[in-house]
Amino acid sequence: MVNSHFIPQFILRDFCSDNKIQYYNKGTQTLETRSTRSVFSEKGYYPDHLEKELCSKIEYQFSVVLNNKILNARNNITLNYEDMWILKKFLIITMLRIHDDNMEHNTWYKYLKRDGFIQNPDEFQSKFSGDFYENITKILNCSDPISALELTETEANMTLFSFVRDVINSYNVFVKTSKSKENFVMPDRGWANYCGIICMKKINGIMDMPIFPFDPFLQQIVRMSSPQDYAVFPLSSQLALLTVSPAIQVILPSSPYNVILPPEAPTLAKCMGFGNNKVFSPPKTQLVCRTKLYMYEVHQLKPSDVVFLNSLLIGNADSYLGFAEPERIKQSFEYCKLQLPLDSAS
Repeated sequence: MVNSHFIPQFILRDFCSDNKIQYYNKGTQTLETRSTRSVFSEKGYYPDHLEKELCSKIEYQFSVVLNNKILNARNNITLNYEDMWILKKFLIITMLRIHDDNMEHNTWYKYLKRDGFIQNPDEFQSKFSGDFYENITKILNCSDPISALELTETEANMTLFSFVRDVINSYNVFVKTSKSKENFVMPDRGWANYCGIICMKKINGIMDMPIFPFDPFLQQIVRMSSPQDYAVFPLSSQLALLTVSPAIQVILPSSPYNVILPPEAPTLAKCMGFGNNKVFSPPKTQLVCRTKLYMYEVHQLKPSDVVFLNSLLIGNADSYLGFAEPERIKQSFEYCKLQLPLDSAS
């Protein structure tokens, strides 16, 4: 059987120091120095044919975009339409490629259950979560964002509905830690999300605007949004990507709408847990020779911002975390009340 990586090795190599990764067990709070070949993997995790399709239909393509256009950039990243689809397809696969019986990771499920719309969670999961391997295969076979969104409209599959729509309808933000003393960790799930104070309020607030029934843009924003405020995907020790809810655009100072934030979170940074208005600005776009380009500024984070994002990633990890240097994740571990072995924390 093939040793299948649920976090691809081309990602893990950028969480290494001297070609080795630090592999932390949350349960036992122990740390090992390992090769990327032996971490975030399991023999037979995927059938052989699916392992090959993951490599041929998304991992190779995304590794080219990542290494040639994203990791090599310093302050600005420019992606074309094809790059954007490869990126978003990879993010959807990242969310789907871990065996997961916990539907609480699905934001729509979580809030529908909270509000009493799901009375029998076990029956709901068996009917509407979809088959693990089939979900991955369906996304691998999608040729563009439209075909991926069509899956969410034609199938009673809450897993695809939530993950596909959250990624496709979001806008992206890139953040870096290069001037910080703290770096990103990689959880075994590969990502984490955030549903904060305004998770549902942002949607309800837009719908309560007097102008809402007459504003097609606001109506589209509501259709595209979910309770998730953003998700974070670490791409290297010093770079992460956020997929941000389209509803956040309405809150930004550049928005023509007058949005009053709740008193318990009077600023966007308070609503989102970190950052500032600039960090959450959507990319600029430009049409060059009939090709749409997406131009991103890579935003530098403060150490406290990195610690907060790491706390989400650590909290979403089932069992294991990977990172390059123990001394550059100390604050995050302390914030999450995790212990590092003494000989590694010095």
